Amino acid sequence: MTGWALLGQARDLADHGQWITGWIGSIPVLVRNFSGALRGFRNVCSHRFALMLTTPSGKGPLRCPYHAWIYDADGVPKAIPFNDSDFHLDDAGRRALALPPVSVAVAGGLVFVHPDTGADPVIPGIWLEQGMRTLPDGSVISADGAIQYRSTQTRGGAC
Repeated sequence: MTGWALLGQARDLADHGQWITGWIGSIPVLVRNFSGALRGFRNVCSHRFALMLTTPSGKGPLRCPYHAWIYDADGVPKAIPFNDSDFHLDDAGRRALALPPVSVAVAGGLVFVHPDTGADPVIPGIWLEQGMRTLPDGSVISADGAIQYRSTQTRGGAC
């Protein structure tokens, strides 16, 4: 699957630190509220490539469960245990390990993601204005905007 995909409800990202996760085809993604700004990234640690957030939603830092690297609003690792003794990463080294971003759009109280950071964020709103209930990604929403089926809920594609 490529293109815009429905990830969840905006109300699940109302507070700082709240996050939601899902999949765009075989790409694990997350969206987190950073002090009112929604930012999206691939949900894979840049150190050992572990899936970072393993539940559909929650609240807390972007922390890898493997070695506890914590990422900031730009996807840059800001807290790296044993950095001084083992990794010796300066600011440039940390920025080089930033999480790949994904585009985020909010329309009709719904959060959409796209793997291309240059994707047009207006498109999901157009779908909703046109009254689409089955979205191009296969997700289904009711007339009141409730999610009936979300294609990004489970992993798709090859292992």
